[in-house]
Amino acid sequence: MKRLATAFVVTVGVGALVLGPAAAASAHDYLVSSTPKAGSTVSTELTSVKLTFDDRVLDLSGDGSSNVVEVTGPAGKHFETGCPTIADTDVTVPVALGASGDYTARWQIVSADGHTVTSSLAFSYDKPASVTAAEGADRRPTCGDQAPAASSGSAAATDGDGTAPEATSQGSNGLPLALGVGGGVILVALVAVVVVLTRARRGSGSQPPSAD
Repeated sequence: MKRLATAFVVTVGVGALVLGPAAAASAHDYLVSSTPKAGSTVSTELTSVKLTFDDRVLDLSGDGSSNVVEVTGPAGKHFETGCPTIADTDVTVPVALGASGDYTARWQIVSADGHTVTSSLAFSYDKPASVTAAEGADRRPTCGDQAPAASSGSAAATDGDGTAPEATSQGSNGLPLALGVGGGVILVALVAVVVVLTRARRGSGSQPPSAD
């Protein structure tokens, strides 16, 4: 029985080593800071929106077009004036804001684990008198070969501070598959251990007593 308990502990330990990395790989990038901050009021001219995440953002296209950042404001117009640039954990998009009012930055980025993360944050703009209001556009600029992805209603809202994004995983079946395979390996190993130890005990109990 002691051997069985020991074998069980060892098998569970191996299972943890197998499943641990798979579970860790499921973590998605999340926003840690931004310029402007979520819920803030901007009272100076704003020329870009910068998003900083906890881990690097993948630039799969090489030109930033695999990631999307939209900045929309009054009348639903777009005020991003170019395509996002990626620098490790930072994603920056140039903007020219319009009239004073409420604005929303929405993003869809490829996190370090290869999954897509979509979320948003809101801020207000109090246009300085010396700054000319941009007219805005009906849609965001086309970057690379991408099609519009993070439209005005497509990004999930955050919890108010923009730091807890909803994550939509492309190929998210990978983790359940890994867990299923790992669990199957552990189950087979446990059955094998039980069978081997049971046979060993039966074999030792069937030996005839030694002659005096």
